[in-house]
Amino acid sequence: MRAGRLAACGLVLASCGGGEPVAPTAPPAPPISASVRGILTRTVEGGPVAGATLSAGGVTARSAADGSFALDLPAGEHRITVSGPGIVERTTTIRAPNGTLALDAIPTGGPWDLDFYREIARNGAGGGDLEPLIPWNSEPTFFIDARPEPTTGAEIPAETIDFVQEAIRVTVPLLSAGRYRGERIEVTREPPADMTPGTVILRWNAAEVSERAETANAFAYRVGGDANVVVFRHIPETWAVHHELGHVMGLYHPLGGLRPSHMWYSGELEPPHFTEWDIFHAQVMYARPPGNTDVDVDPPGFVIGGAAAAAGAVVRFSPEPTPQRR
Repeated sequence: MRAGRLAACGLVLASCGGGEPVAPTAPPAPPISASVRGILTRTVEGGPVAGATLSAGGVTARSAADGSFALDLPAGEHRITVSGPGIVERTTTIRAPNGTLALDAIPTGGPWDLDFYREIARNGAGGGDLEPLIPWNSEPTFFIDARPEPTTGAEIPAETIDFVQEAIRVTVPLLSAGRYRGERIEVTREPPADMTPGTVILRWNAAEVSERAETANAFAYRVGGDANVVVFRHIPETWAVHHELGHVMGLYHPLGGLRPSHMWYSGELEPPHFTEWDIFHAQVMYARPPGNTDVDVDPPGFVIGGAAAAAGAVVRFSPEPTPQRR
């Protein structure tokens, strides 16, 4: 009888204790599946990438002849890896569903050179740890300081100011592949405070250059970021503006001499000044978010087709960065 009682309790569960019956737990709902569709193209040049492997959430697809692909994934964010012959492997984050995704991959061969990229875009020429990419997050306003040159009292000639404006208008869209225009330019005798976020100030001051950059013709306060200052030693040294704008936009000195480069003093001195290798690798950099690392890994806070969320995608700088000089 006792055994029967126990067996009965095992069958009716909570009712043996005199309480209310417990409803059985419903099985978990299956994850919502979303079809993620997109096009895989070549970085900078455009055009489809066929035969690449795209892997995310344990699901794998291959890009078709026109670069199209489709992945059935649970709704939400997923890290995706793109790999295959003729391209640099890329890892980034996608959101499902999120319409038609536009993914790109860097083609190997042609102008691409990984060692040159590490030097010019990631400060790898001096050895040590590579820096994450530091392209702009948004377009700054350029302020050309038109006050007289402090050491000589000379007025800044109108043709010198015009030369700087033209350099900005040419260099910014060239190196960013048109993502930024270089059209926000103000000529003023009352520039904002140095390193105000969203500003680039250009001025002439021989004493400041001597103090901070010794014998340089000009220097930039830092490389990349959301604010900068460029200082020329004298009015004749304004020819260095293209080089300094390269620093402002996130380019370092590629001292290994791997490719001819205007950022290494061995490039073009005639417009547009930058070499084809400078331009290609800068445009690759501007196709990626700040924080992208070696070789092509986007930070977790960045989502393709979405906002570049804070955490890993925002680059901060120390108050006293090392000046980059010409």
